[in-house]
Amino acid sequence: MTGKTVIKKLAGAAVTLFLATLLLFIIVRLAPGDPVELVLWEHPGEYAIQNSEAYRERIAEIRAQYGLDRSIAVQYAQWLKRLVRFDLGNSIHTGRPIATEIAERLPATVLLSITAIIIQLVFGTLLGIQSALKSGKTLDNVIRFFCVLFASIPAFVIGLALLYAFGVSLHVFEIGSDASIQRLWLPAIVLALSGLPQLIRMVRANLLSELGQTYVSAALCRGLSKGRVVKHALRNALLPTVTVIALSFTAMISGAVVVETIFSWPGIGSYALNSIVFHDYPVIQGYALIMVSAVITVNLAVDLLYTVIDPRVARGRNK
Repeated sequence: MTGKTVIKKLAGAAVTLFLATLLLFIIVRLAPGDPVELVLWEHPGEYAIQNSEAYRERIAEIRAQYGLDRSIAVQYAQWLKRLVRFDLGNSIHTGRPIATEIAERLPATVLLSITAIIIQLVFGTLLGIQSALKSGKTLDNVIRFFCVLFASIPAFVIGLALLYAFGVSLHVFEIGSDASIQRLWLPAIVLALSGLPQLIRMVRANLLSELGQTYVSAALCRGLSKGRVVKHALRNALLPTVTVIALSFTAMISGAVVVETIFSWPGIGSYALNSIVFHDYPVIQGYALIMVSAVITVNLAVDLLYTVIDPRVARGRNK
């Protein structure tokens, strides 16, 4: 990848990040509900006087404190100004710095996502290869059936079913709210199942396509072992799956809201859900910024990885 290409991609990433944050900034403020009133709701003493002058003054004070009394354009400009100083602001709900709260919860989400992507990668690759090598046979049909089944069932249904089975009925899963290793396996499996069918189908389709190429037939005719030929074909077949795996990882981090909520996993997914419930604008904006930045970074990393895995990509760009 040339320096000019890198600059173009970085410029495109900056524009994408700007438009994404601007769009979200506007949308969350158009949603019904007032974050200030939701905060005061939790304080019975202040809520009891909601119709008083003191209550209205308190609302105006909190609005001014977080700049909510200004136009959306001014609020967005001030938010960008704080981002230059790497300041995500404070949560309206808790009053704590958002960067601190995210930093406390991010390791739990990363641990869950890494474990899930490892499970997904190992089983997705192995089952995809077996499905391709046994194409049309019983094993292939069974794997494809379960792919359709798990792709059709929402993650929260699978999560609740497994939580009841292993946590309530069998008592082999500890129900709690900590991010311990003992509680990691079940939410990681549920999170991995969300993208496993897609990975299996892609590995199967790509490997079948490669095994139908002329060079495979020629290699077999020359006496090369089937295992060696499949190994070379698999390398070419796995190239398109790099994007799926990379994007699946970012999707797990950003989309772990349901799984973390079901299993009470203290990650940024459940943190983001709570902020949405309380209309905590600064938290939603900070969370979205991190997620969009992660997706953009992964896309750039995938482009670089393509040139390492397949030199034809780099040669094609240099023409």
